[in-house]
Amino acid sequence: MKITCLVDDCAREGVGAEHGLSLWVEACGKKLLFDSGASGLFLENASRLGIDVADADFAVLSHAHYDHGGGLAAFLEANSRAKVYVRAGAFAPRYARRRSGRTEYIGIDAALAGNSRVVETGETCTLAPGLTLFSGVRGRELFSGANRLLLGPDGETPDDFAHEQHLLIREGGRRALIAGCSHCGIVNILARLSELDPAPPDAVVGGFHLAVPGTSDVDEALVDGVAERLLALPGTRYYTGHCTGLPSYARLAEKMGRRVAYLHAGDTVEI
Repeated sequence: MKITCLVDDCAREGVGAEHGLSLWVEACGKKLLFDSGASGLFLENASRLGIDVADADFAVLSHAHYDHGGGLAAFLEANSRAKVYVRAGAFAPRYARRRSGRTEYIGIDAALAGNSRVVETGETCTLAPGLTLFSGVRGRELFSGANRLLLGPDGETPDDFAHEQHLLIREGGRRALIAGCSHCGIVNILARLSELDPAPPDAVVGGFHLAVPGTSDVDEALVDGVAERLLALPGTRYYTGHCTGLPSYARLAEKMGRRVAYLHAGDTVEI
């Protein structure tokens, strides 16, 4: 299986960067787009990397935030056949209260809800043999405090992130977990994964939501706790970026060494 990062907050030379995430996945004889970043940049970067998004068999939205679904309309134009898999409730309005006190819309384009190619998923959804979407994460261990800043459509309410889903890939005896932002907590997502497949994944790819928004601060207790739990899975390699944040990534790398790597836009991982 092969995973190419099309969009991240940091990029290799020759491709662009933005606050967002988009991954191109080739596995199990299929090609899929996992998230679309904040804009159409994923299309430009894909072209520069020799990837034709029109070849995608599926597209997946990990969760209902603009930095992961802002390019969905561009994808639907560039690809004439692939269905887009989203969780129920993905098009509800979502907001965040910034440190300045300002409230900002962070959801995705609700007009796309009526598109015939958009498919709502349940707690598990098999895209193809070896490709399974799952949600239903109920644990709240090592959960980022930044999540408490989110607002619901009727005012300030906790977001339970029922709109977040993750991808399990099983191919040739290898397993990979792909997460978007891990708002539910990467430790809790891995616990839910173990209910579906008890074998530890060979690789975990995605953001871990460890950044402290609007600052360069590091929640050392959170990062150290996550590092300890991730290291407890024997043999698993971690590829992260985006909402992990560079300061938190630096501490994570200090604790985890070669078990973790930053995934820039333009990077490819083969598992």
